Amino acid sequence: MTFASTRRTGFTLIEMVVVIIVLGIIAVIALPKFVNFHSDSKVATLDGIAAAMKSGLDLVHSKAVIEGEAKGAGSIEHADVTIPLYNGYPAVDGTDSFDELNRQVRAWLDIDSVSLTAIKLDNNAAPFFIDKSTANNHIYIFFSEDLNDKSVSFNCHIRYENAVDAPEPVITVKHSDC
Repeated sequence: MTFASTRRTGFTLIEMVVVIIVLGIIAVIALPKFVNFHSDSKVATLDGIAAAMKSGLDLVHSKAVIEGEAKGAGSIEHADVTIPLYNGYPAVDGTDSFDELNRQVRAWLDIDSVSLTAIKLDNNAAPFFIDKSTANNHIYIFFSEDLNDKSVSFNCHIRYENAVDAPEPVITVKHSDC
């Protein structure tokens, strides 16, 4: 009597379970390092707002040129808001209230934002809020969800600087902390 020898092909159930467990551990450790959709969406949103801001500034500047307000200090009416200008671009006056600066920014940048004052009262008032640096005459645009993280060194915002030493305003996008 001869017995036919059986040949083993494939993996045993235990081998398959071990491979699945190892792959699961690798996925749990590595996946968050490669995929951060929330951060990526915030970065893309800031870049989009910066591009829209540049377009809005071009529109305001064109209107200022047409109205003869492109040299020195001036102002124009845009979207029913008086926008102070310097060399045809919006001029930030750090002594203006948060609410007034938000009105001005919303006039030349179509963004759903509120002032720092309003966001402190209701964190769900809008997706963005406008802040300022009174000493530097800068405007900042932050995500409302970042209100508690906002500080001098927090880098998830857009900064608008007056065109003082440059031919046009400086827009800086910071997203290393998003």
